[in-house]
Amino acid sequence: MLIDFHAHYFPEETAKESLEKLASKAGVPCFGDGTRASVLDFMRQDGVTLTVNQPVATKPEQVPGINRRMVEANRDPSGIVCFGSMYPGYEWYEEELRFLSSSGIRGIKLHSEYQDFYPEDPKHFPLYQACAKNSIALLFHAGMDLVYTTVHCKPSKMLDLLSIRGITIILAHMGGYRMWDEVEEYLVGRKFYFDLAYCAEMDNVQLRRMILRHGSDKILFATDFPWERASNMKAKVDSLGLPARDLENIYFRNALQLLGRRG
Repeated sequence: MLIDFHAHYFPEETAKESLEKLASKAGVPCFGDGTRASVLDFMRQDGVTLTVNQPVATKPEQVPGINRRMVEANRDPSGIVCFGSMYPGYEWYEEELRFLSSSGIRGIKLHSEYQDFYPEDPKHFPLYQACAKNSIALLFHAGMDLVYTTVHCKPSKMLDLLSIRGITIILAHMGGYRMWDEVEEYLVGRKFYFDLAYCAEMDNVQLRRMILRHGSDKILFATDFPWERASNMKAKVDSLGLPARDLENIYFRNALQLLGRRG
């Protein structure tokens, strides 16, 4: 079993334009055409059992529409399960999180560059507390983003979030894209999940060390598709020489637990 915990698709009518725009700004290649069908096609090619779609609201008013589309999409048993979305400062976040929880959504994605906020700012803690109350995990983009020159989500600033009772936090890109030395200094061994999205460029020695020090029970296989393929990222992980139990944790056991599913 192989679960990709961090991938993206776009609305059918805007997928091609959105993907081309982002690829041009980031200066990196991508795979497929940005649609849900493209995700499913590459899943079949790369042997992915289940993919978790991570939508991002770039404006507060997008939140309810995205979430209702994700709830509807989750009725399709084709192999993709969707997280919800939230925008810091969205006025009706408590009501929206209750809706997500009652609809079976297990988490939300926050992207501090696209949404222009600092995760450690205490004004956002009521949102995080409401997520914990509703058993909603928080997946943060962490570290650099190739589209931006700013870095809002820095590893050294994230520890205070663990003070929130019952919170589940997933930090994308192995805790902080291209800030892995800082992740090792501040976050490794702490009660965060890290995902492997877009981490194929990492030095193998550092990646293996971080996984073993942090604990494979808190690492999630992920790609950030359409920016990376599961076959490429799996080859990377397979090359690390990790014990079989660690690989099982990374490839599917941890994801199943977070999604409330059985293997």
